[in-house]
Amino acid sequence: MPYNNVRKGRDFEVINSEIHRIETVFSSSQYGSKRIQQLFLIEDNINFLNNGSFGATPRIVLSAQQFWREKMEMQPIRFMTKELPIYQRSALALLANFLHADVSSMAFVQNATTGMNAVIRSQMMKWSAGDEILTTNHVYGAVRNTLLYVASCTHATIIEASIPFPIMNEQQIVQAIESAITDKTVFLCIDHITSPSGIIFPIKQIIELAHSKGIPILVDGAHAPGMIDLYIEDLQPDWYTGNCHKWLFAPKGCAFLWTHPKHQKDTHPTVISHGYLLGYIQEFDWTGTNDFSAYLSISTALDFYAATGAATLRAYQSQKAIEIRNLLSSVWNTPLASPDSMIGSLAAQQIPSHLWPDIQDHQAYAEALHDVLWEKYAIEVPVIAFSKTIWIRISVQVFNTDEQYHYLAEVIKKMRKKEILAMMKSKNQA
Repeated sequence: MPYNNVRKGRDFEVINSEIHRIETVFSSSQYGSKRIQQLFLIEDNINFLNNGSFGATPRIVLSAQQFWREKMEMQPIRFMTKELPIYQRSALALLANFLHADVSSMAFVQNATTGMNAVIRSQMMKWSAGDEILTTNHVYGAVRNTLLYVASCTHATIIEASIPFPIMNEQQIVQAIESAITDKTVFLCIDHITSPSGIIFPIKQIIELAHSKGIPILVDGAHAPGMIDLYIEDLQPDWYTGNCHKWLFAPKGCAFLWTHPKHQKDTHPTVISHGYLLGYIQEFDWTGTNDFSAYLSISTALDFYAATGAATLRAYQSQKAIEIRNLLSSVWNTPLASPDSMIGSLAAQQIPSHLWPDIQDHQAYAEALHDVLWEKYAIEVPVIAFSKTIWIRISVQVFNTDEQYHYLAEVIKKMRKKEILAMMKSKNQA
């Protein structure tokens, strides 16, 4: 049965009916209200300010995922061999339409790191000693490790363009990358929205810069889908990968890779299976037995995202992130780290001076501060060692309240360094 027919069928009626109810909830409730919070499974009495790391999947999307799991188990052979190829391509078509992308260039992957690995490890065969792979100091840690791995295999050199943070304007990003390009640069690996600093890069300018130099560019858009309006075909990168579980409400393990047609022949998944040499789509659509329910649930995730108000939600998240960042800056007496135009649903703010570490191991200090916030104050928020200091990166999602952010501001303001050092000591003794 075609994918869309399944979604309109009797077994899916409850899910579709619930989506209609959710539309009413959002149209008649403020973001952060109890009615909206009840659409998720997040524990009561905690301050969950870290949607950015793994997202939070709504109950209705989890119900859709369970529907697809049960459908698979009703007749596993028929599902895997006959139905899944059709369902998967149909689900991708919906996602491609949302991303303004050609579905023939799209493939599902489990997460953006998987997509990055697929491209980097496909292209590494072309690299050798003397070649330079260019990224930035804001690169995601897992991607940096991937680049270090391929450098050890190929003897290519990894170059990180140094982009300042705090930052004053977008041109500092473009100029830093352009200044780092040499006649040895063979590949660019650039974030669209950075993980440690939470800022939006001027990716179209960077793509145009790369292409003007004849250098292929891979864009890590892990945070972009759902946070900003994406037009991938207009951007025209060489590759683009992004997560759907962070800001698009999909289940964990749902992401995509877009590959320009000119690169599809030599872009392969990290796991080679039965589709090898049969073409880009066949290779990526089947990499072995898996639970494909996260991919197939993307339609319900997109329906939920639409129910939130979509464009209205994006504007609210950006405005609220700026508002809260400004609040933290004021309460903690620390400078703003970026212009408002570079803020989406994330914002990083430096911790106040009375908490600055006076030890060299900033990473251990950041982890201890995180653990103090969670274990003592029930605040879940990333604490990040970056650019020679410590940052707290807040997220804005539909279930968050102003009270949660104000609580964070006051807790950090009143905290003493001895709490963090005591946590470090207890962790070392454990």
